[in-house]
Amino acid sequence: MTSRILLVEDNDHYANNLKSEIEKKGYEVTYVSSPVEAVASYVKAPYDLVVSDYRMDEMDGIKMLSILKGINPAIRSIILTAFPEEDIELQALEVSVDHYLSKDKSLNITVKYIEDLLGKEIVQKGSVGSKLISQEENLVIDTQKRQVYKDNELVEVTRKEYELLVLFLENKGVALSREEIAEKLWTIEIENVELRVIDGHVKRLRAKMGLFSISSVRGFGYKWNE
Repeated sequence: MTSRILLVEDNDHYANNLKSEIEKKGYEVTYVSSPVEAVASYVKAPYDLVVSDYRMDEMDGIKMLSILKGINPAIRSIILTAFPEEDIELQALEVSVDHYLSKDKSLNITVKYIEDLLGKEIVQKGSVGSKLISQEENLVIDTQKRQVYKDNELVEVTRKEYELLVLFLENKGVALSREEIAEKLWTIEIENVELRVIDGHVKRLRAKMGLFSISSVRGFGYKWNE
């Protein structure tokens, strides 16, 4: 089935060029110039990915995505901006936006991020139906809905946090090197990942979820002990 993308952008020239490049990859793209129109369109027929400009008149792209996440917490999203700012990027991360990209990037690179986001799905194995379970942590991952439950409560996680959890639960008791984690979860050719970035993600995940099952393997990587 062809993936459906909702493009929200008030710059017609940029939007039409990006839409054309995305469609060359075989995706179905709906382009709207208004965030209010975008919300109405998403309510009628949910999309696989929302790509939105940040600065728009009616509301900014992050606020719009917060509304859409109320409809579908697992929505995939990319924020585009002509004026990258660290505090805005932090806001985007807080609402679990998958990528915050500068419009200075070539359209080819932007489309590569889109392809990666839609195409890189972790193959589920060793799961119960569509669920991965950790009894030690009272943790359940619904891989069909891309939702994470801890102590029977839904926890909002970023895309990388979700993928790390799935990777660890699929490989319980297996020591995973930082290089292996980077290869599986990052697009190496477009994301220059320093291995210490992985340490930061794991540290935040442990703290956020209150996890004790992820142990460090000195000089190598990490292991889920269960």
